[in-house]
Amino acid sequence: MFLEETIRENLDLGRPDRAQLIFDRRILRRTRTRSRLRVVTNGVVPSLLVDYKHSHVKQYLKGGRALRTETVVNDTYEIGVNRKLINLDDLKRIGFAANRRLLGVQRISHDPPLGQETSDGLHRPAVVGDRRASALRFGDPRVQALLATLLAFRLLPAGFANRDFREHAGPLFEARAAAYGPGRATYDLGRLRRRGLVERIPRTHRYRVTALGHRVALCYCRAHRRVLAPALAAVADDRAPPDLGRLVRRFDHHVERLWEGRRTAA
Repeated sequence: MFLEETIRENLDLGRPDRAQLIFDRRILRRTRTRSRLRVVTNGVVPSLLVDYKHSHVKQYLKGGRALRTETVVNDTYEIGVNRKLINLDDLKRIGFAANRRLLGVQRISHDPPLGQETSDGLHRPAVVGDRRASALRFGDPRVQALLATLLAFRLLPAGFANRDFREHAGPLFEARAAAYGPGRATYDLGRLRRRGLVERIPRTHRYRVTALGHRVALCYCRAHRRVLAPALAAVADDRAPPDLGRLVRRFDHHVERLWEGRRTAA
């Protein structure tokens, strides 16, 4: 399963802009080269091959236990190294570097440290400068309302004012817009600004949504409405989609069998 996921998530490695990062060689439009990705599955252990001219990086499952990555250089001149034996150390260095660059890209997709760091930064209180910024917790209805409001202002070239923000955010709090006053809006805009989700337009009292703010708002809103809500509905069996509810019931059945000390079928 890990190998299949690795192949599925890296089907664009054969593009010239990706291959040149792996092999550390510039590929221009006038460059006479072959840069492609091959996935071999017919009659063998599935393998992933990234080609650059006559060289390639190959990945496959070694002995069903580990992902093996190896770089094969068939023409040393193509990577700027002569063919004499005294250049073996340079070849080893280039090959290991290609392996590390490829594994570094794949590690980000399976164990995203940047995403975890961003998540921790949003879900915990922080001190920015001399001001304290409260946490933006994922399941907080107020946070969901604030981020949903940001999506309405992303494409406004002149930004938005405090009043505009209140008019859109107020109804999302399931209250009248007048109940969401300027003071509360100023506090919330300060939270978002200290987190880098919005920024003040210089010499004005207007704000604009940053690129990070737009991406975070999309992630929070879509994950909450399209992932968390359907999953919880299936768990509570409240108007759950038939397929999802059926899977939840099967899971509960197997867990009950485990608790009773009986083995479940594979």
